[in-house]
Amino acid sequence: MILTSDLCYSPVIAPAPAPNYSVTSGFILLPRPNHKNAKPKDHNTITYSWRIGNIFGVPTDLHWTFLLLPLAIGYFTWVPGMGIAWAAAIKWTIIALLLFFFVLVHELGHALAARNRGVVAERIILFPLGGGAYLPDRPDRAWEEVFIYAAGPLANIGLAVIAYAALLFRPDGELLIAFYLRLSGNLVVFPGWPDQVLGLTLAVNLLLAIGNLLPAYPLDGGRILRAVLRGPVGVRPATVVVTGLGVLIGAALVWLGYVLRDPLLGIGAVFIIVMSALEYRNGWQRRRLAARGIGNILRPVAAEKPLYLTDKVGKARTLFNGSGWPVLPVRNQWNEQVGFLESDTLNEEAKKDTAPLLPYCEAEFVTASPDEDLLTVTERIVNANVYGATVYGRRGRVLGYVFTEDVMTLLKRRI
Repeated sequence: MILTSDLCYSPVIAPAPAPNYSVTSGFILLPRPNHKNAKPKDHNTITYSWRIGNIFGVPTDLHWTFLLLPLAIGYFTWVPGMGIAWAAAIKWTIIALLLFFFVLVHELGHALAARNRGVVAERIILFPLGGGAYLPDRPDRAWEEVFIYAAGPLANIGLAVIAYAALLFRPDGELLIAFYLRLSGNLVVFPGWPDQVLGLTLAVNLLLAIGNLLPAYPLDGGRILRAVLRGPVGVRPATVVVTGLGVLIGAALVWLGYVLRDPLLGIGAVFIIVMSALEYRNGWQRRRLAARGIGNILRPVAAEKPLYLTDKVGKARTLFNGSGWPVLPVRNQWNEQVGFLESDTLNEEAKKDTAPLLPYCEAEFVTASPDEDLLTVTERIVNANVYGATVYGRRGRVLGYVFTEDVMTLLKRRI
């Protein structure tokens, strides 16, 4: 999945170089399949965000951390012995709303550009200091990726151009532009609120565009650079370049934030460094999987009695306890595998041992051959969003199974 993450400088949540993996704590995060027959869960409850609507057809969510924004404004506008300075509180609320709007326009730029290239954005999520556009797929051609990643900064540049043109028509417009772009330190102006809004729109959107075009992962500029380099030098070298630049540029921004005494810049810089390190780690894990055959984690066919769709929950629990497996294959009446059953799903959802097994089965699986590498099989499992793969040998004989839990265990080993 592609995430265009934007920290008040906004990147896209886009896929990793090959299929896209989410990364957490440095490990490839293999998604748990959505059980077809279980009660559907609201995606927003998982990420603690709230749907605020569909904007131009793109589902848009507000992250729970927005609840901290009024507290932060109240804290910084509190005057001991007098309470909240309401004029300052109103001013900073307006600034926060403007920043929210600018980031939303940035993310819509990504999402609508992706739609134009045949990739439908799953959703946009907005944070107090940025946002992200979740794209489930990556376009086939590099120039389309560049187009999608560049669309966010271009949207901000568009807002800046509109504000620039509007300021030119204001009294002393050129002086106001110079003041807000800090082209001269000797200007003294007293702009009214329309000029302040236009000036902030000009300055902040230019800052968002320039910041996001820095060639550092996970910013848009870093993703653009990787898309351009991927063809000539390959996926891994391109990723090493942009993540290395991410660490270097992030470190420079940490220093700049310290010099300017700007904590938000420092937070953003640390975010760049951490995300670059995780993306580099993700590439390293992909190499580990590509270098190993599926025999490293293949679970051979169990000797226990097979599990059928017509069986009861009690039998499945007995087989899970006896085998210690996290997932078991399920067969139909013709002894053909039709899917998998996960132990966690059964324990969470099945209340009675006498209940039929069918509602808890995942009636999908992928297949693999014994000569394939683990990366190829893992990508197939992730793309299909299933529990694992069934490995077939010659003449269609089942040799065993590869489960996502076993891939995760392998990746956690320090070897």
